[in-house]
Amino acid sequence: MSRIEAIQQYHDALKLGIRYYNARTAARENPYPAVLEDVTSETQASGHASLGTIEIPIENIIGTMAAGRKTAFAGNFMPLLPENSEFAQKWINLCEAHLGADGIHDPITCMEFMGKFYVTEGHKRVSVLKSFGALSIPATVTRIIPVWSDDPAVQAYYEFMHYYRQMGLYQVQFSRPGRYEQLMARLPYPPEHVWTREERADFLSLYRRFERLCREKVLENVPGHSLSEVILSCLEMSSYEELQADDDAAIQKKVTAVLSDLRFAAGEEHARVSIAPETREKGLVRQLLDGISRPTLNIAFIHASDPAVSAWSEGHDEGRKRLEEAFDSQVRVRSYIAGKENADEIMEQAVQEQAQVIFATAPTLLGPARRMAALHPELKVLVCALTVPFTGIRTYYCRIYEAKFISGAIAGAMSQGEPIGYIARYPILGVPAAINAFALGARMTAPDARIKVAWSCLPGDPLEEMRQAGARIVSGHPVASYHPVSPIGWTTSMRQQDGTFIPLASDVWNWGRMYQKIVRSILDGGWDKEDAAPAVNYWWGMNGGVIGLKLADSLPVGVAHLARLLRNGLSVGAIHPFLCPITDQKGRVQSEGDRWFTPAEIMDMNWLCDNVDGRLPRPDEVLDMSRETTGLLAIRPDVGTPEKERDL
Repeated sequence: MSRIEAIQQYHDALKLGIRYYNARTAARENPYPAVLEDVTSETQASGHASLGTIEIPIENIIGTMAAGRKTAFAGNFMPLLPENSEFAQKWINLCEAHLGADGIHDPITCMEFMGKFYVTEGHKRVSVLKSFGALSIPATVTRIIPVWSDDPAVQAYYEFMHYYRQMGLYQVQFSRPGRYEQLMARLPYPPEHVWTREERADFLSLYRRFERLCREKVLENVPGHSLSEVILSCLEMSSYEELQADDDAAIQKKVTAVLSDLRFAAGEEHARVSIAPETREKGLVRQLLDGISRPTLNIAFIHASDPAVSAWSEGHDEGRKRLEEAFDSQVRVRSYIAGKENADEIMEQAVQEQAQVIFATAPTLLGPARRMAALHPELKVLVCALTVPFTGIRTYYCRIYEAKFISGAIAGAMSQGEPIGYIARYPILGVPAAINAFALGARMTAPDARIKVAWSCLPGDPLEEMRQAGARIVSGHPVASYHPVSPIGWTTSMRQQDGTFIPLASDVWNWGRMYQKIVRSILDGGWDKEDAAPAVNYWWGMNGGVIGLKLADSLPVGVAHLARLLRNGLSVGAIHPFLCPITDQKGRVQSEGDRWFTPAEIMDMNWLCDNVDGRLPRPDEVLDMSRETTGLLAIRPDVGTPEKERDL
């Protein structure tokens, strides 16, 4: 680059700086780079960590260490001093070097706090490279670790520090805890895998494509959301490999499909959780009209696996049969099986075959269901999943923790002081609530009961773990059959001396009752009345008749009587499993026993009661066959205290 070109570059940069300065001044905002000492102080830092010399994104450089340096630059690091100043001459010299034979090689020095960088030495190097649109710059970085607090941004940053050791990227930024873990669960890498240079380059390539396609038209419409949030939302609908293979048009289509959900998450509106079916009395005129018109509703059931081989799909297919029996000619139902590779195609086929309502019976169908709802706004789409619902679709699930509470009371009464086993399937939303309800139920009948938790989604044999722990009673795992030809077992059983199990009780999912009530609401116009809510999650329990508990004939009379009393109390709302003093494994008081937990608090539980032995696995620890479901419905991690995170 010639001297004349370098001077012109300064002239152009100066105009950008003045424009930024004037705009911020007019808006009564700070027109200069941020000063670190104004952002934080030593009292807000729990420690420092040297990161050495690394490549950092220039867009994350927002300030300076010393207030005395800031007036030479606007907040965008473009210069503010006139072209005849000594500062300008040094800037121009650096500019010549940038595109000359020597280039700019020396790393800058900076401090990092909460994912942003504050320059100690090298301000002009940052300014020159920013003027050329450089994406990154080498820097010798010292991290300031913030004091742990309940601030979600601080908790998210602690999660970032943990995963930075693996991904080594500062471009990935989230402001809410749990998002980093959800991202890692959706990437095709094993637990604790440290990304290679090629893997970082692959992710950054995808990141830059999203940045190019979304920066101006998307992020300004979803305030409070970073580009990382957009990418994660798309990963909830498509695999990492699919996104990498997509062309620009396909990515833009997927971004458009998640925009309404991003706006919903960025707003102050909350999802509506329906905790019981609503009953509406029909007027005489409506009854007469129904008798004349009897509108027909076309319904499609989409299963992720064949009911002939999947107990979960079989239960939903039984619900489908009960629905058809209840409504006779008012509904026309078709069933489909959608594999991972053809789910979109199968759902589109259902729409072309006149489906007006889609019930997707597995959480792994969330992505295709969201895409289908975006393509067909008139379609009523419901997915069986306990999750924060998305705009355009609704979710439905049962409050299984109510049945687990009663099972826990039965287990405690039968335990005779021995440990009680609980085998959980996935570490996802709602599962900690089920484990805790079981533990609290056991504590009612055996105050010193200890619950040993194992996971079927982790390597190993959970039943063998139960045996080695000395647990004769095992819950959460169907090991004793209803009858010899049934693949469905009792979910709470007791081991006998010969190693076989006898049944005690079993959870009952009455999907037929749920499907009948949802379809009745659609036919009666209840669905349309709920449209005012941004998103709806049907989460019904014993009060809606969708959850029950089957008691074995061999259960002692007194224990069976207690179970029936608890079941009746839960059904009428007289008993609540969590309305009691609760302390978690870390010694924190979660409840003094004087308040009701909200539905959101129960769904989002990420802790276990103090009488539970075991932990909640991370999504990236589970077996490959379980990663998709776990990644989709991952619980927010219970982040440790600074003392436990010193190695970050």
